[in-house]
Amino acid sequence: GVLTFRLVGLSPLFVPSRITQFHTHVELDCCVEMVRGKTLMRRIENATSRQVTFSKRRNGLLKKAFELSVLCDAEVALIIFSPRGKLYEFA
Repeated sequence: GVLTFRLVGLSPLFVPSRITQFHTHVELDCCVEMVRGKTLMRRIENATSRQVTFSKRRNGLLKKAFELSVLCDAEVALIIFSPRGKLYEFA
């Protein structure tokens, strides 16, 4: 993929010449941050990448459910079935 960098808070004197040669638009404000592109919402064709993404997103979703229950004193239930039919739950 393409990584987009936004340089902020630096004067042009501190920007390496390689960056200024290849980029026509540089914003100067406050600090350095990396900007992610949008993720296309379509099925991941590579089986290994799909499984890794499922595992990471499943864990993130379970963490968010836990955080919501603790922070808001809410009763939260979450049921996830993997593509192979394995059950993951939070209650």
